[in-house]
Amino acid sequence: MQLKNKQKGLTGVSIMAILVVIAFVAVIFLKIMPIYFDSFKVGDVVSTLKEERGLGEKSNNDIATIILKRLDVNMVSDVTKDHIFIEKSKNEVFVEVEYEVRRKLFGNLDVVVSFKKSVEAPAI
Repeated sequence: MQLKNKQKGLTGVSIMAILVVIAFVAVIFLKIMPIYFDSFKVGDVVSTLKEERGLGEKSNNDIATIILKRLDVNMVSDVTKDHIFIEKSKNEVFVEVEYEVRRKLFGNLDVVVSFKKSVEAPAI
């Protein structure tokens, strides 16, 4: 019989608990990271509007169509025309994309992530 202070290592139960925690974190990571990657793509599309020439002359519908086409090329399907807000002034165009994404984690547990991307682009 060995004394307790000479025994070393993890028990089977503790190894299983560690594996369950690792699996749980991996599932959450794999479900949430694509949402954030799409958010980065939306931010890039919105920020590229600063380089767009003649933005002030285009209608709000045309600007929204430009954004949606670029998002379609980047395979982002969470943003619709209802999520795009455009406000024009004399010298600049303010564009804001505000949306939220709901994804099922497992069972009846969902994750909801909301994003707001905006840019002030020159109207010229």
